[in-house]
Amino acid sequence: MPSFLHNSADLIHKVYTLARPFGRKRLLIVIGCSFAQGLFQVLGVTSIFPFLALAADPSRLRNSQFGTKLLEILPPFDDSRLLLIAGIFAIAMLLVANGVNLSAEFVRTRYAHQFSHWLRVRLLRQIATRPYTDFLEENTGVLVKKVLGDVMGYTTGVLLPLLDSLARIATIILLIGTLFLVHPQIAIVASLGFGLFYVAVFRGLGRFRSCISNGLKDAFRGTYIEVQQMLGGIKPVKVHRAEETFIERFSTHSERNARLQAWSTILGNGPRYLIEPLAFGGLVVVVIIYAARGQDIIAILPNLGVMALAGYRLLPALQLLYGQITQFTTQRHTLEEVFDEFLAVETAAGKDTESADGRLTAPEPLRWQRAITLEDLSFQYPGGDKPVISNLNLTIPKNSSLGIVGTTGCGKSTLVDLILGLHAPSFGRILIDDTPLGADNRRAWRGGIGYVPQEIFLIDDTVAANIAFGVPKETIDPADLERAAAAAQIREFIEHELPQGWETVVGERGVRLSGGQRQRIGLARALYHQPELLVLDEATSALDTKTEDGVIKAIAGLSGQITMLVIAHRLRTVEMCDERLNLAEVTTKTSA
Repeated sequence: MPSFLHNSADLIHKVYTLARPFGRKRLLIVIGCSFAQGLFQVLGVTSIFPFLALAADPSRLRNSQFGTKLLEILPPFDDSRLLLIAGIFAIAMLLVANGVNLSAEFVRTRYAHQFSHWLRVRLLRQIATRPYTDFLEENTGVLVKKVLGDVMGYTTGVLLPLLDSLARIATIILLIGTLFLVHPQIAIVASLGFGLFYVAVFRGLGRFRSCISNGLKDAFRGTYIEVQQMLGGIKPVKVHRAEETFIERFSTHSERNARLQAWSTILGNGPRYLIEPLAFGGLVVVVIIYAARGQDIIAILPNLGVMALAGYRLLPALQLLYGQITQFTTQRHTLEEVFDEFLAVETAAGKDTESADGRLTAPEPLRWQRAITLEDLSFQYPGGDKPVISNLNLTIPKNSSLGIVGTTGCGKSTLVDLILGLHAPSFGRILIDDTPLGADNRRAWRGGIGYVPQEIFLIDDTVAANIAFGVPKETIDPADLERAAAAAQIREFIEHELPQGWETVVGERGVRLSGGQRQRIGLARALYHQPELLVLDEATSALDTKTEDGVIKAIAGLSGQITMLVIAHRLRTVEMCDERLNLAEVTTKTSA
């Protein structure tokens, strides 16, 4: 029991920590509605007592202290009229109680799903602030699972059951109190009996629940990873006829998830099939005891009616409470995943800056006049055994072009990532004029950079949306689109050869375009915001010679207008650059 209380306190603490930024006032309203739901459940039960008392023996109600005070308020009525009024009152109270139940359910469910939306957005935004190196070490399928699957699992499997359980606890306490007023001995025996039964079942199945929770966590993770890996690499999957391999791996995780979900449901619902006969048997025993004592059953009918109705409400409340506790203990892994990610990103070092409202800042681009300078720059990946770049000194004057070549693995792309501010140097520094590049200004620095990688990432949207990447559609400037596309030498193709022109949808990852067309769109994207620095990271290495010559010609046309950093395998790609550097041949190098 101490471990259960400790785990419960830890769970409530984590739920509150996640919910607090969403608004404590909202949470208090939901909790208040839950307790109001419990109160009206009891009022609905007790409202039947006057009706049953009048039906059994009107004189008892008239002669009781409560009945005397009640009749002093009401006009004089005969017994049949009083019975009718009591019946109408009982029905009205039950309707009101059910109305309150429905309202509380609406408030609770609406809060939970609004919170789920807020948490998904907050979690995705916080993941986006993480340092770039974090994404190199974690499977993106796991991150997708956390943002979508785990948040939804937490909402429906932990948060909603926990909020529901507050209403059940209030209902149970007040119903037991009502039973205590009617018959203290029966109330004590019933509460102890039912309570001990559920505690024994819960403790007895604790290890089984823990196994189910851990199994669901692994199975859920596996299904997301296998789907993403198969669909993300569908081309090689089809070419190598590997579809069934991925499907079978997915099926293994999915089947395990289905089996464990079924067991989780059985654990939550099973005890009611034992407790209902016991409760009914208890009521039968009470009637038999009264009959054996020679007491008039009619006289105790009101008490029996209240006990029966209380039991009718109490047993489902107990069963639902047990089921909800079982559910949020087996689904607790979703809370742990979301909470750990939430906490890790909140405290992460080197994350991108956020504004006061938690949104990623978009400061004005960092302007510069003279040069980019690398001073004794070294970088080693976490866990690496040696530096990828060591003691590199380099100066790139503004509006010049530098071509960097070298063999695979010599650090060309790593150098690009350092200049882009995606990595922080292990040693040394990068100066923009005289300003060191760091966590406080790297987003402003990126605002003045155009970047063209080897593989252009295109979204399943229009050509215009892909060139103005990240810009809301309503704020895309047609003049900037035309200027950037013309500079990338793809404007004629867009306007005269694509069926819908700028509004042509390119398909996921640009599957409806050729490699050269994708690269030119990538170049146009890099030029849309009129950058001061254009970085091409092996942007033409996957193209054939003719297509590469066309892209290089487009790039060469920008010479002297902006600063260019061109990374390539082949020397012919960087022939148009002002300076060239073979990174594989140097450990320390300063440009001319």
